[in-house]
Amino acid sequence: MDEKLIIKKYFKPLASNRYSLHLKDDVACINVEDKKNIIANQDSLVMGTHFFKSDDPTFIAKKSLRVNLSDLISKGVTPYGYFMSIAMDNTIDERWIQLFSKGLAEDQKKYNISLFGGDTVSAPKGLFITINMISTTNDGIIARNGASDGDNIYATGSIGSSAIGLHLIKNKNDNFGLSQPDIKNLIRKYHLPNPRLKTIKLIKKFASSSMDTTDGLFNDLLILAEASGRSFFIDKRSIPYSVSAKKFLSKNGDFDIALYGGDDFEVIFTSPSSFENKLLDYAKKIKLRITKIGDVGGLSKNPRLFDHKHEEIKSSNYTFKHFK
Repeated sequence: MDEKLIIKKYFKPLASNRYSLHLKDDVACINVEDKKNIIANQDSLVMGTHFFKSDDPTFIAKKSLRVNLSDLISKGVTPYGYFMSIAMDNTIDERWIQLFSKGLAEDQKKYNISLFGGDTVSAPKGLFITINMISTTNDGIIARNGASDGDNIYATGSIGSSAIGLHLIKNKNDNFGLSQPDIKNLIRKYHLPNPRLKTIKLIKKFASSSMDTTDGLFNDLLILAEASGRSFFIDKRSIPYSVSAKKFLSKNGDFDIALYGGDDFEVIFTSPSSFENKLLDYAKKIKLRITKIGDVGGLSKNPRLFDHKHEEIKSSNYTFKHFK
């Protein structure tokens, strides 16, 4: 495949924002004179770790965007556009690129973002995708370190479906007592996370600290607790699961997959208890599922997670590690 042809045919149509210079230059020129802050994040996805060669390229494209969108949404800022670098080996053909660009176009429309630029290169083996998502805003962000004593702890959406979906993919000869529709629902959650733009205003209005959950609920809750220097008390009985995830857990009983497996791309946040009624009313108004899962303790030199029985929640064999 020819790099210039790929860019012209598939990626240039995605660069509709004038700040991209329509990919005619090596840079983008973004006018931010009326904004105080540029908020940016970057995540990379690697074949074999974050997706598989057999996955639908449309889903791979959307997941690449959504894992980055999730970061900005959890900070209470609206995504604006992105840069993308993609390295491909010679097993990637033009049909794959066509489907991949289709996925990018659909999600650009869904999230009102545009491609600003990037790089397309060959790789000796595999597929590597890096997205740098940016936002411009007059506001600050909701950081990880703002939790206070007595704050409530919440999670959006449901937890564990993606990790269970990956578990099903890796053990495809075992249905674990599930129906095909439930298996399909769980695997789809792994392929296609669902960060929601309507979460942004809720986080801005009510959150004292916030982050998305990517490396497993309990792993990320500990990160959030450590950032504020406070222990968190989590009611395991209140963790929100999807119907399909509940069926898997009831039949197989291995909750660690759901609680430590990762790839939820939901938002975990703290909020003053005095906001609870207004927060729940607002979430209901915008039709966003949120669940109170615990509360924040006092300052601690060694912040930890505890369950509703005040027993420490420790790491698991399912705790995700980037490097092993």
